[in-house]
Amino acid sequence: MDLAAVIETLGRLVAFDTVSARPNIALIDWAAERLQACGARTQVQHGDEPGKANLFATIGPEDRPGLMLSGHSDVVPVAGQAWSSDPFTLAGRDGRLYARGSADMKGFIACVLEAAPRFARARLRMPVHIALSYNEETNMRGMRQLAAQMATAPVRPAACIIGEPTSMQVVIANKGSAGYRVKVRGHSVHSSLRDQGVSAVECAAEIIVFANALQKRLNAAARHDGFEFPHTSVHVGRIEGGTAHNITAKDCEFLLEIRTLPGTRSADVLGEIRAYCDDVLLPAMRAISADTAIAFEEIFDTPALDERGNVYLAQAIMPLCGHLSAGRVSFGTEAGILQEIGVPTIVCGPGDIRVAHQPDEYVEVAQLEACSRFLDVLGEHLARGELPLGG
Repeated sequence: MDLAAVIETLGRLVAFDTVSARPNIALIDWAAERLQACGARTQVQHGDEPGKANLFATIGPEDRPGLMLSGHSDVVPVAGQAWSSDPFTLAGRDGRLYARGSADMKGFIACVLEAAPRFARARLRMPVHIALSYNEETNMRGMRQLAAQMATAPVRPAACIIGEPTSMQVVIANKGSAGYRVKVRGHSVHSSLRDQGVSAVECAAEIIVFANALQKRLNAAARHDGFEFPHTSVHVGRIEGGTAHNITAKDCEFLLEIRTLPGTRSADVLGEIRAYCDDVLLPAMRAISADTAIAFEEIFDTPALDERGNVYLAQAIMPLCGHLSAGRVSFGTEAGILQEIGVPTIVCGPGDIRVAHQPDEYVEVAQLEACSRFLDVLGEHLARGELPLGG
């Protein structure tokens, strides 16, 4: 392991401005060239947005299932954040490396890219696959596309480790995450005639109040104490509507988020909100004006990672990364998408999720060192074909 090389590679990675709204193809092409140079077989899978792509690479035999190491190449925006240094230039201070994406999750990608030549020299009996996806931070479309291809491949990965920042602890479950744009169309009149109008703002508020009441019922229903917030959650993060204080609002829009426990579907939670709109709100709105409406637009819907599907993988990996217990997290990952196509998946990577998405995001050098050691040990086991991947 060459820690200086890992840091240099991380510096190259964070210099690519791969905020989700921008292309990631320059990073993908650069990583593909790095992997090809050490003998990996690579495929660049272009996305349905210009300049967006996934990368899938294999080191070792192609005719048998292997272990996939996966990371997303995109990062969240820095606009409006107060950074102490350029967020796209790696800055080292007091054992920490600061930059956007340093923890989430280019630190892991740097460790994997630097480990790739060592994997190639190890003559693996069980292959290593390396996957880099796009748009994880927005709609996870990249992994959806990559998983669809894997599902029909003659040989798919036997298991996957996603390197989200977990401080190198194995995570065996995460909540599902879904986002919806809710658009309410009212009927605009002068507020002195409000009984002849329908305020989209007030109707949206009624939906939000219903969602808050639904949260209380969810709190009394399923519970999983492995999560910091042990229930399925509903949350409204943004609302916008109306034109003036004396006009009933014609339009209002808000963003609704649902985070589900494993075993719970976001569609079922959304169904209760839809039923309230269809059975209670819309009849009252249309009694005043037939052109009123409530529309739900899905932005993303990512399934939870259920620990019942990865027990063998977790038991094999935990001793290799220095932790003998597993964790559960409430933030979303791409793991549930892979689990849906039959690929057992866990989450384990360097860095702390608490600094992800924040100004002055950083990863500790010690975390990169721990991840690199883990990958070396993992390579030794794969060279002997010893891990019971997939149970």
